[in-house]
Amino acid sequence: MPTMLPLSAQPHVAEQAQALTIEMVQAASITGTAGEVQFPETLLTMLRRIPYFQQRPQQVWAADIAHDPLARRNVYALARGEGRQTVVLTGHYDVVSTANYGPHAPWACDPAELLPRLIADLQVNARSEAEHRALADLQGGDFLPGRGTLDMKSGLAAGLVVLEHFAQQPAPAGNVLFVAVADEEVSSHGARSAAPDLQALAQQHNLDIALVINLDATGDNGDGQAGQAVYVGTVGKLLVSAFVVGVDTHAGYALDGINVNFLTSELARAFELNPDLTDQSGGLVGTPPTLLKQTDLKTYYDVTTPARAWLCVNVLTHGLGAHEVLERFKQLAQDTLDQALVTLRQRAEALGELRSAAHGSSPLVLTTQELWQRAAEGRPDMPQAYRAFEQSLDPTLDYPARSAQLSSWLWDAAGLLGPAAVLGFASLHYPHTQLGEQDAHTLTKVRGAVAQASAAQQVQVTERPVFTGISDMSWFGRSDAADIAFVNANTLVQAAQIHALPAGLPCINLGPWGRDYHQWLERVHKPYSFGVLPQLVWALVAAFMEQPEELVEQPEEFMEQPKEFIEQAEA
Repeated sequence: MPTMLPLSAQPHVAEQAQALTIEMVQAASITGTAGEVQFPETLLTMLRRIPYFQQRPQQVWAADIAHDPLARRNVYALARGEGRQTVVLTGHYDVVSTANYGPHAPWACDPAELLPRLIADLQVNARSEAEHRALADLQGGDFLPGRGTLDMKSGLAAGLVVLEHFAQQPAPAGNVLFVAVADEEVSSHGARSAAPDLQALAQQHNLDIALVINLDATGDNGDGQAGQAVYVGTVGKLLVSAFVVGVDTHAGYALDGINVNFLTSELARAFELNPDLTDQSGGLVGTPPTLLKQTDLKTYYDVTTPARAWLCVNVLTHGLGAHEVLERFKQLAQDTLDQALVTLRQRAEALGELRSAAHGSSPLVLTTQELWQRAAEGRPDMPQAYRAFEQSLDPTLDYPARSAQLSSWLWDAAGLLGPAAVLGFASLHYPHTQLGEQDAHTLTKVRGAVAQASAAQQVQVTERPVFTGISDMSWFGRSDAADIAFVNANTLVQAAQIHALPAGLPCINLGPWGRDYHQWLERVHKPYSFGVLPQLVWALVAAFMEQPEELVEQPEEFMEQPKEFIEQAEA
């Protein structure tokens, strides 16, 4: 019988986790920089120090990320035991910019040098409650500062500790696959490429992947109770856009037009923090929508009113499908623009004008897919013409900016007139995921292992339904293929569409906690993140290695992507 030695029997776990964290933090890997491109070499060197991999160098490798303009790589390490049962430990290695460290930026990736500088600064300059809390944390010794200490190299360190301990087992059951990915902070090129890779690896190495543990961080400004958590789902993200069209006119004859800035402002007012647009599925009140962009599209000055405008709204979901989200926005947009024209007519009439542009006008509200269908009527060359225009755009434009220009081109191609609004999606869609009914056995094992390990470590770890930080869980967990196809159909930027389904695996998040991630006072809580977290992750690995193989069934969507999704993506 395979045997598994407990991690608690291993001395110096916390010291090892901290040392690994610092080593990775010192190898700065800011998203989109040369440091991120080079970081896999640092991680490969660290993995190859492990005796198990020194003897099996072929089980550590880096793989090119598909369709990545920066030629970044994901890093893999596979520790094998007996049987097919496999747990995946994953996290991202990129970090956000150090620019907000100001004068401390040169030491942002050197925790030992940074610590006294932050303390000295805060002793003189701390004013806010957050800054005084940071000073107390750093002076107390339980927190380690630095870019990436929390988000999320301490999570990767916990995974490395567990991977090495598993590899040291005399006769382990099952397998552990470690996967470190790039670009989580911007477009998740790494995880989007790794998700289909998992399917190929499972087939190649004869693995049954029973659980994916994402090791991402959480924040907690209190005593740790909020941060010490295991998440069985994650939020999804949609960037809902509105391409708004008015009727332009000379500003001296304002009543002859319908100012698009007024229409867009009314839409912004209707969308912002609207409870009716907030996902409240399953009795859980989610994060309300908020505007990330609002601008007219006029690029020069004259006294003509602007004709077109653009806004983008961040929408987080945990239960609502994308179709229902867009339908809610579309209906609210219709009601809002109807009322906006009523207001304009009333104001014109108060000025003695009964024949303004608003009189007799009714707003048209379409989805992006509906606009495409109108533009394509009678034009068999539409796909080729559209692709040619998209390829002519400035390649440095971000997805929302590209989407605005594509919407304007498509509107012209359709030959329609304002007032109007076109609702769609302007950037990459992150699907929400959650352990479902088919994962009841998995959830039972997760709960049991976490409860037993947290009791042994004398901490309280809370189960939470939704990880509220946008994460790579979206690409490893279970999602709805039809929902993704709907988003693709309403996303004009081809690169922002999902061309390969998420892996469709049982996926949870269990990571470090700390405070102020992405800020200059980012810091990780050492006792939990270095001491407790590796024990919790190990407990889960050990628990899933005990599961009989006949209970493990790969979900259908993991083994083979639905035919209709493949056809839609290829189209």
